[in-house]
Amino acid sequence: MNVIELKKYDEAEYCELDLSTGKKIFAKYKKIPGFTGLYFKDDQSFFAIYPTKTGPQIYFEGKQLSINKNLLISLIKNGKRRKFVIDDYNIEINYTESPYIGFDIWSDEIDVDLFYMIEQSYKNDDFYERYTL
Repeated sequence: MNVIELKKYDEAEYCELDLSTGKKIFAKYKKIPGFTGLYFKDDQSFFAIYPTKTGPQIYFEGKQLSINKNLLISLIKNGKRRKFVIDDYNIEINYTESPYIGFDIWSDEIDVDLFYMIEQSYKNDDFYERYTL
């Protein structure tokens, strides 16, 4: 059993994800102290990013994949609709813009949209420091 705990990026919800089976258990309270990873979930998709000894990993459709600076990651905006793309892994996630953008002074786009944060940060060394154990 290889279980990690994740926090939903824009809400106080947590998920225990078994990386071996894909089983997810959702909860309102965090069990593991410190930063353990983040996730996005809607009716069509579940996407997670979490730290490992070798740097950031993503979990998508049962696959565990590494993030690195050489990937082509993009975010396409069309009104309130968005598409997050990692070309190298054939990942495309369509979703609706977060209603929390601009909600208050702590709700900049990078603070409430996980895919925007990844697209803006994955070329920066700080990103890899945060996602390396």
